[in-house]
Amino acid sequence: MNWQHVLEINRTALLELVAVMFGMLPEGGVIARAAKRRVLALLLPSEACLRRLIVILTRKMELPVVSKRAGPSGSIPRGKSGGDRIPAFGLFDPRRVIGPRRKRRRGSEPNIGFFDEWVPPARPALPTDEDEMDAASLRRRIAAMQRALDDLPGQARRLMRIIARRRQAGNWKVKPMRPGRPPGHRERGKREVDTMLAGLNDLALWVLTEPRPDWVAADKG
Repeated sequence: MNWQHVLEINRTALLELVAVMFGMLPEGGVIARAAKRRVLALLLPSEACLRRLIVILTRKMELPVVSKRAGPSGSIPRGKSGGDRIPAFGLFDPRRVIGPRRKRRRGSEPNIGFFDEWVPPARPALPTDEDEMDAASLRRRIAAMQRALDDLPGQARRLMRIIARRRQAGNWKVKPMRPGRPPGHRERGKREVDTMLAGLNDLALWVLTEPRPDWVAADKG
């Protein structure tokens, strides 16, 4: 297996997808709901591809030795979230929610009321494809992908440091890839990103099993 070729060809393809997604975003700060869905349909599998590419880069890497750090004596001041700050790329798949989701009742009516005084509340407007939504979060996620692609070896080392810290803290659930279908997976998907995700997922699973790293063997999750 020519691992360098795997790295270069997939990195180039992901950079092209990043450019496509940036081109799908409007110039202003809002995006229509339908347009946001189209961006997410490309962003979710692209992020999953990048995570698996980073896992492949950890091949034959050993966990670093991390020293215990003293906790802060007081509260940690935090700035305002959001803005133009580019967040760190999320190296772990979002975990799948198991079980039925409870539907929140918005604008529910009171259980007790007086017929001569109570007026039914107005029903909330149903969402439409033309609804304007914030585009800043999408722009930050795509920018985080681009920054990670510019420093893939650094992201692989960062992943190993996070795993080492979790093990030190007694958290053995350290696998970056969730079991089952990866995020953004499409059954019988024919897009370029679908094919890339299937191939990278298989390669990443192979890297984690042949030979199996010590930290994977210890992960009970």
